[in-house]
Amino acid sequence: RQPVTKHTFRHYRVLGKGGFGEVCACQVRATGKMYACKKLEKKRIKKRKGESMALNEKRILEKVNSRFVVSLSYTYETKDALCLVLTIMNGGDLKFHIYNMGNPGFDEERAIFYAAE
Repeated sequence: RQPVTKHTFRHYRVLGKGGFGEVCACQVRATGKMYACKKLEKKRIKKRKGESMALNEKRILEKVNSRFVVSLSYTYETKDALCLVLTIMNGGDLKFHIYNMGNPGFDEERAIFYAAE
């Protein structure tokens, strides 16, 4: 099995941004399968003292198995970033849907459903 590197993937548009970096769409060159690549910039992680947070995120994603949470498919490291390659979920993240619901947000039944998952 070939080692996974940034060259394993074609990288496309940015899907979102976060505290440590950004998430972009990516495609495995060999298979054409699409994923989301979360790039955690090492400088930002260090500046915000987020080393344990980044490691915990990786550990949790390795263990979680839910149709409502992305799963970790690959990881690789570059000189500047730690990269988590995740299953891609169409439809945006929960924050996107909460903001689009307007005020007051989810009704109680929907909130209970998401909290239970």
